[in-house]
Amino acid sequence: MIYPYSLPKEFYGDDTRWFVATVVNAQPPAGFEGRVRIRIYGVHNLYTGDISESDLPWAQVLIPNTEGGISGYGRIAQLSAGSFVFGVFLDGKTSQLPLVLGSFPRIELPTEVQRNVGNSLTSFNYDQEKIQNVVTIDIDNDTSRTGTSVARRRSQSLKFFIDNGYTPLQSAAITGNLEAASNFETFPVDGFQGDGVGIAAWSRLKGNRYNRLIQFGSLFQPKVDWKNYSTQLQFVIYELRTTQNLANKKLLQAKTIEEASNIVTKFYIKSDVQNPLSKSENAFEEVFA
Repeated sequence: MIYPYSLPKEFYGDDTRWFVATVVNAQPPAGFEGRVRIRIYGVHNLYTGDISESDLPWAQVLIPNTEGGISGYGRIAQLSAGSFVFGVFLDGKTSQLPLVLGSFPRIELPTEVQRNVGNSLTSFNYDQEKIQNVVTIDIDNDTSRTGTSVARRRSQSLKFFIDNGYTPLQSAAITGNLEAASNFETFPVDGFQGDGVGIAAWSRLKGNRYNRLIQFGSLFQPKVDWKNYSTQLQFVIYELRTTQNLANKKLLQAKTIEEASNIVTKFYIKSDVQNPLSKSENAFEEVFA
């Protein structure tokens, strides 16, 4: 009798194939609990325009022997979007059953794609049906400060964070807080941000976050202006995945827009801002408009 299994050998290990990959989604749907969606180097093109996220595999994740290993007992893996992981294909050269064995700790800097495109937001695409009215303008040079300009930057912020692995709920919470903190202004205008600078109102008087922002542009080749809106969006991602990782972990576990917005306010913005929840809710509604 021939069983419809894809494992190619009677004894597993005769046809092993290893991989490294980036986790692009750590929020699996029902029935896929504990799995992560990955983009595998050498198998999947880096550009979502060629291979969309929806076509990527949900990989199983190996957990320690200290966990129960059966339904209802023990814990599941806690990998985050953006993690760099190592694993093996259970079906060898067929390469349809990926298993993640572990992750490489790393400090995230701008990617090769981001460095090569200078001051553009990102080269990645996203589902055009999810966000309406996204326009292709030079967002860094749009200084009109009109309602239309704010709406453009709100849409670009949602697009950017969704592109980089955050869910619509998480992206809306970040975007709503940025709007509440600065109205998406990249430097102080008419005292709007007090001593804060940039879209997250990074304080010039407390801590080193403002100094890191200024230095961030020099990490790109060629260098970019830290005052650019696109540069500051990338700095937000950089902070959330490095120096502000506590805020990122709590955000990834949020279940509601209220919870997510409050986490960003308390643990990332770290200052009083006006109506962050209502702005986050408006951004969330825009995703599904």
